[in-house]
This record gives sequence, C-alpha cells and structure tokens, in this order.
Amino acid sequence: MGTRSLLSTKQKQLVLLFIGLTGGIGLGLLFSFVLFSPDQANERRFSNDSARRPVLTDSLSSRDETSVERDIADIIELQSVVDRRLALNQLLEGKGAKQIAELLSHTFTLELAENLYSVQDLLFSELAHLDSEKALELIWETERVRWGTLFEIVAIQWSAIAPRKALRAFSSLTEPWKGSAIKIVLHHQSSLTEAELTEIVESLDITDYFDQWVFEAELVKVIDEPSNAFNLVIEANVSDFQKQTALQKITRRWIARESEDNIGSMLSVVGELFTQRSYILWRPVVAEIVATNPTIAWNQLLSLPEETEQAFRNVAFRALADEDPINAIRTITSDEYMESMKSEVKYLLITWVNVLSGQVLEHIDLVPEDFRSSVARDAIYRVAENSPPSEVLDLLAQFRLLGVNTRDATSSFVTIWSRRDPETAVQWILENMDQGTFNGRWTLRYGLEQLALSDSAKAMEIALKQPVESAVEDGVVLALLREGRIDEGMALLPQIRDSANPYVFNRVSDFLIEAGRIDDALALGETLEKSMRPNFYRRLVWPWLQFDAELLLEELPQMENVEIRSMIAIGVLQQDDYLSEAELEMISTFVLDESNQ
Repeated sequence: MGTRSLLSTKQKQLVLLFIGLTGGIGLGLLFSFVLFSPDQANERRFSNDSARRPVLTDSLSSRDETSVERDIADIIELQSVVDRRLALNQLLEGKGAKQIAELLSHTFTLELAENLYSVQDLLFSELAHLDSEKALELIWETERVRWGTLFEIVAIQWSAIAPRKALRAFSSLTEPWKGSAIKIVLHHQSSLTEAELTEIVESLDITDYFDQWVFEAELVKVIDEPSNAFNLVIEANVSDFQKQTALQKITRRWIARESEDNIGSMLSVVGELFTQRSYILWRPVVAEIVATNPTIAWNQLLSLPEETEQAFRNVAFRALADEDPINAIRTITSDEYMESMKSEVKYLLITWVNVLSGQVLEHIDLVPEDFRSSVARDAIYRVAENSPPSEVLDLLAQFRLLGVNTRDATSSFVTIWSRRDPETAVQWILENMDQGTFNGRWTLRYGLEQLALSDSAKAMEIALKQPVESAVEDGVVLALLREGRIDEGMALLPQIRDSANPYVFNRVSDFLIEAGRIDDALALGETLEKSMRPNFYRRLVWPWLQFDAELLLEELPQMENVEIRSMIAIGVLQQDDYLSEAELEMISTFVLDESNQ
C-alpha cells in the first residue's frame, strides 16, 4: 500500500490508554472494559479478587428470572461505576449469549434511569463478545439516539473476534452508521493483513471507507507539520467535506502554536500550496488564520506576493469588516489604498455591504461618491429578499434624498419583487416607469416574463397594450418555452407583432429542437417572410447539430422543399467542425446557386 501503512497494535493500545486517561475514572473504566480485547476483559472480569465483589453471592443458575430482573434493577441504581461493573460481572457469570440477550431486552422495558444506558452499554459489550450478530440485531430495538454509541461498542468487540464478518455485516448498514462502524473495525482489528483487508473491502465495495480510514490514520502522523498535512489532504482520495474537516483541524492546531506576528508567513505557506487549488479548499483555511487578528492579517497580506494577496484579499477583508466595519471601509478608501487598488475597491465594497446589511444607509457618507450607486444597489438587493416592498421603496427614497443615484438599485429590487409577486410588481412598473428612476422597459419585460408563468393570458394582454416599439410580448412566449410549456407558448406566438426582433423566432426554434420537435421548428420558418427565412434556417442548424447530428444528415436529403434544404445546407457548411469531409461534400451538393447569392 506504499504510504498507506496501517496503525500498529502498539499505536492502538496507546490510543485506548489515552481515552481512558482523558475520560476520567468512570469513563476510563467503561472504555477499558469496552475497548480492550475480550480475553483481557475476561481475565479482569473473573479475577479471584473476591474482596472487591459486592454481596451478591447466590449462584446465578439457581435463581429464577424474576430474581435476575430484580438484580439488574438494583445494579442500575448503584452510583459507583466500579460497583456496577463488579455487580454486573457477578450477575453474568456463567450466562450464555441467549440469557444475556434476554436480560438486555428486559432493560428496554425499564423506565429511563440515570445509569440505565451505562448498564446497557456493558451488556451490549458482553453480548457482542459472545454473539455479535445478536447484539447488532438488538441495537435496532433501542432509541435511535443510542445507535451510534452501540454500533461502536459492538464493532469494537466484533473486530477482535471476526473482523471479516463484522465488515460484511456493517457494509449493509445505511449512513451515518455504516461508515463509522466500518472504520472502527478497520482500526481495532489486528488479525487481517493489509493485503487481506484490501481484498475484503474491494469485494464488499467499501473501498471509500478504507481510503478514509487510511487517510485519517496518516493525518494523525503529520497533523502538526502544516505543509505535509495540507499536501496529504489535497492529494487524498476522500470527499470535499472530509478534506474541509481535516483542513480545519490542521489549521486550528497550527494557529494554537503560532503567534499573531507570523500570520503573514502562515498565509504565504497556504498561498504556495493552495492558490492553484479549489477555492472551496483554501478559503476556510485562510478564514481561520485571518480571524485570529484581522488587522495584522490585512497589513501582512499586503506585503505578500501579488498572486497570494489577490487570492486572499476578499477573505481577509471580510474578517476585517466583521471585526470593525467602519475601520474596514476607511482602510480601503484611504488615499494610499485608492491610489494603488481602486479597481478592486468595488468588489470589497460588496463584502462590506454584506456585513452591514440594513445599516448601509447611515454609513453611505463613508463611501466614495463614485461607488455610492453600486453600494446602494447591493444594499437594496441584500434587504429586498426578506423585506416588504413598501420598506424597500422607502429605503430607495432615502438614498435618493442623500443624492445617491438609485436607478440600478431600483431595477434590481423590481426583479426580486417580480419573482415574489409579479402582478403587483408589473402594476407598479407601469405606474412609475415614466419617472426615469429605473430601467422601465427592461424591468417590465422581466416582470411580464414572471407573470407569464402564473397567468400567461394576462401577461400577453398587458404586453400588447405597450407601444409597438417596446416589443415585450416575445418575452412572454420565451418565458413559457424556457419552462418546457411548449404548446402554451406556441399558442401565443402568432400574437407577436412585426416589430419583434427576428431573432426571437430562432430562440423559439431552439426550444422546439431541444424538445425533439424538429418538424415544428422547420414549419415555423415557413410562416416567416421570405426575407427572414435564410437567416432563420442557417441559425437553426447549430442547435440541430448539437441535438442530433445524425438525424440532420438523415433528414436533409429527404426534404422536399429544395430552397429550405439549400438554406440549411449552407448553415451546415458553416459549422464544418461537426462533420467529416465526406459528409460536408455530400451536403454541398444541396446548395442551390441562388441561395449562395
């Protein structure tokens, strides 16, 4: 496996010892019982150290079921972890898997008590040692919130007894229990070689979990070596989520060891490793680092190579704005910064708006005049999604009172409003479009497209009442076609007035071709004026070639209308990358001399 060396038995024992030491006396004793090998557990469990046993000395075989059930209830009430463990050892002495399973099932009927889960955990561990399959079966009878813990207990015991069977059983589980149980078995088993493990995981189709486990084991070795750890994560064959989780862990440990004065050098290391990688990977790493001291991070970032500074600039500024938005905008609008980085300020201001949200208006005086219109637009867009239209309109009016141009901001708001309540938005557009405070024709077109999805007849009625030169009715038809409502859109197509852009008919033919309605697309061209047909059929070729080039080659020779065939052939010859030389030569025979003129 090369670098994928499995954890040694000694390493496993150290991990278990660490769990016992860090979990406190009680938790440590529980883990020592649950996690160590069954033989070790038996040796401790049945020690001759009778002085430590509680006074429960009757032979278990001589008791009836009621007595045993009473004993388990008494054990649950014991407050000492040690006393509960020793009492349970005595109660279970000489019992087989069937009897332990019955006792465990009985605990499912008891009222929830402080130590009930603790005793159940011990019983599950004992049963898993004797009959792991039965223990697995009984997990489903417990509360769902318990499954994760119980799968872990059973997996640890089963891995020591029969890891092959354990992996086979757990591979049939669903997530999130499947992955964790499989990795627990891989971690705790010691009888299978790497070659055997590789064969097993491939046969069970659980290689992804094996890769995850190997990755996690390797990460432990290098987690405090940032460059090596980051490289391991970058190259690992695991999900993006697992990579992000690992990167966060590496970064936080790294930050804990470094001083704030080293933020720049840390960003430099990250830049060397990540700038050519996915934004999804490096952004959380940079965000963690700069959040430790945004001001120092920002200042040190400016001294790094341009590629690194440019890549991390927005993340660093977000941290700066989160800490102190007033200081942040003063930093990027200072004469010094504006002189060298003015082209980048507009992008940073978007981040600033996102931080301030509804408080932009009261700080608009801090924004350079050249940027106020775009800042107002971004601020309106930010609040419009969750605010009543009346509040947004009032905010726009306040921006205008301060001398801010709100044309783009108003247009942005109306598009959002049109998606939420198209009829009311369209009515407002019609009543206010003459004021010149927004792009009237564009917003009306968008609003009618949204209205068409809920009431196409009303949308077309309003569209046809607009001046002929506005030609907004074609948007109603195209909106329906985009949603796959082909017949509804085609029914309205004849109402489009002559002033419409001829290109709209090619857009209609595109949707028809995508829907597999080639004949309808060809027929549409015949309804157009003769002067429009050549361009229509030539432009029709490209989507047809993409949709089904073989069908085009099959249909072309059979077309009865030689003029249409010639127009299409010319269009095909203009898209020669799709076809072979022989096919192009055949198609060229369909071109009429008149069509080439």
